[in-house]
Amino acid sequence: MATDGLFLPPQILGAVCWGAEGVPQSSDAARDVLAAPDDADRAEADRRLAVLLGLPEVRALLDAGEGALQVVPDWAQDQVLLLSLSRPGGCAVLALTDIGPQQRLASLQQDFVANVSHELRTPLTSIRMAAESLQMGAMASETLRTKFASNIQREAERLTRLVNEILVVANLRGRPVLHLSEFAPLDLAQEVIATLEPHAALNHVDLRLEAPDDLPMVRWDRDRVHQVILNLVDNAIKFTPAEGRVTLRFTVRDSGLEVRVIDTGIGIPEIDRPRIFDRFYRVDKSRSRVTGGVGLGLSIVKDLIVAHKGTIDVASEINVGTEFIIRMPLRAETAAAV
Repeated sequence: MATDGLFLPPQILGAVCWGAEGVPQSSDAARDVLAAPDDADRAEADRRLAVLLGLPEVRALLDAGEGALQVVPDWAQDQVLLLSLSRPGGCAVLALTDIGPQQRLASLQQDFVANVSHELRTPLTSIRMAAESLQMGAMASETLRTKFASNIQREAERLTRLVNEILVVANLRGRPVLHLSEFAPLDLAQEVIATLEPHAALNHVDLRLEAPDDLPMVRWDRDRVHQVILNLVDNAIKFTPAEGRVTLRFTVRDSGLEVRVIDTGIGIPEIDRPRIFDRFYRVDKSRSRVTGGVGLGLSIVKDLIVAHKGTIDVASEINVGTEFIIRMPLRAETAAAV
């Protein structure tokens, strides 16, 4: 039975149909699902269809005459096929739907809720305990009063960072709106260093700024770029052991500016590097429990750099260090509203 007139709902990627002669015929959409990216003659698609139809669970479904099941094919671990068998008009139709993207999205949503719940619970517990201690008599001691007040302030700042990250992501639907102004990038760099020097000193990390005095003026969104560089330098300090070094380096390249954040920290595993800019992705969940965060920081960084028509790359080696390289034009274009 030909499948040229077969109606396929948008969520169904393809179908295999059996007519009276009992020979399966696959629609072009089904072959597209099963074909390898470089398989121009669809030979690989036909082979994969034969493998799929030969699976014991699929044969059991075909014998049953109707029903549905999920299959994770050997040729694509990130693909999850939902096979639904029905018999409209007297023929058997096996609909193929790739539900892998939906499952990954659902997994991301579950991880996000779990991560945010944990990140909120930890500082809230610390704040509650500090407040209870003050109520139970610690207020009378200047030392304890100062200690618990500092704890409350530190955890409140942690909550603020988390909420700000979530709000930024919520506002970055599509291309973010940039508020451009002309300013000296050296002033911004010195501001970042001044802000994070206490953090570096507390962690016994040597924080350095390397930039020529004659850096050209730029036309960027100052607040956004400040957020980007502050995030990268702050992360570098967090993941650099004591006695290590973090360097913020500005260099003029062609018609743009290159910004590098270099550390002598623990590095990023090679398997994680392609995904570090994905939203909610964290290299090491146990490590993130200590430093805080839900995997939004680097995603925000990339979105803001791309909005400036710039690029960001990363190079890293385990137990040697990590280097983030940002390249942006001196003058960014005004972004369209979202």
